[in-house]
Amino acid sequence: MALEDLSGTDLPEEAIDEASPPDDALTTEDLDQVVLYTVDWSVQSILERIGDSFNINPTFQRRDAWTISKKSAFIESLMLGLPVPQIVVAEDRRRGRFIVLDGKQRLVTLKQFAAPDDNFPTFKLRGMRFASELEGLTFEQMQTSLTGGEFADSFLSQPIRTVVVRNWGKPAVLYEVFIRLNQNSLPLSPQELRQALYPNAFTRWINDRSSESEPLHRARRTSTADFRMRDAEMLLRYVAWVTRFKVYRGNLRQFLDDTCEEGGSAWESQGADHFEKIASTCETGIDRTFEIFGDDAFLRYDGEKYNRRFNIAVFDLMAVALGDTNLSDEAVSANRDAIRAKFEELCAEDEDFRKSITATTKSVTAVSERFLTWARAVEEIAGVDLRITADVEALTSDN
Repeated sequence: MALEDLSGTDLPEEAIDEASPPDDALTTEDLDQVVLYTVDWSVQSILERIGDSFNINPTFQRRDAWTISKKSAFIESLMLGLPVPQIVVAEDRRRGRFIVLDGKQRLVTLKQFAAPDDNFPTFKLRGMRFASELEGLTFEQMQTSLTGGEFADSFLSQPIRTVVVRNWGKPAVLYEVFIRLNQNSLPLSPQELRQALYPNAFTRWINDRSSESEPLHRARRTSTADFRMRDAEMLLRYVAWVTRFKVYRGNLRQFLDDTCEEGGSAWESQGADHFEKIASTCETGIDRTFEIFGDDAFLRYDGEKYNRRFNIAVFDLMAVALGDTNLSDEAVSANRDAIRAKFEELCAEDEDFRKSITATTKSVTAVSERFLTWARAVEEIAGVDLRITADVEALTSDN
């Protein structure tokens, strides 16, 4: 059974909803089927399985959340036999693997330090509090040194307690567990869980493409890939809205999950070029939004000023409408002031539009309202037809 990995200053986020909230459809019966058991794997055992039965995805290297000092402290704890946090995984018998719900960074650190390769470069221990004689050493140097060999042996034999979730039934159960694991710590993006649940060429592309996208990072006011994968979720949302809006039914988590699954199937028939064109239109929409709004891009207007918190609903609207291939750069430049003024007018004077920007995505009406109102406004100003308008109208006619 394989084990798959999961788990700069930016603008604070004005969250109107969570992309993967607790699923209201879950019942106690769903949770009653879940079985938990524990197993203690030694560090040596884990290292021997990585790359074989354990699959730690090297793309997560670009989203490394821990500093060298934090990694070194974790390694030192293992060498000294001090307690370390447990790892929580979900057993997926259908695919013969484990999905990591909590502990990805610890597993990546083990791989980097004790079994490095081209994808997982090693590091030298830094900031050692007790084993100061190991300061500045790699694991290989430790093993060959007089003082480090004993520490290396202790490290390899140290057990790591792992909680295994079995019989979880459906992904919604794992999302519930995932959220509860993280609600008292740094909030993590459920996109990490989504990547593990739907491992295919499309989700790998979402991860890689977003990590390299300067416009996506600029939108979030960061300079590098976000270790919580918020940039990946932004790109995924964009792909979902522009390709599958007509099938949205008010469950954003399921909508994005299905997009990952269908994207994997479409990848085989349409290839990377198809999705690369979509990503390019997303980046065009971001660039045009900055051209129009400057430092106020992707912020909500309250009638007097822009709220200084990134708003994901505004991002969706701007990227989708302004990235439309029917809208030319010339039309954007010529109507820049009018487009900005219209957005401020809608936020200040259109109560339905203003509420729709802060409403939960569980409301199909609110989601449709905000997309349709903004798309029609841009159409009227620029004198073009936007593709999203027909998709939203098709959705509303079915409901």
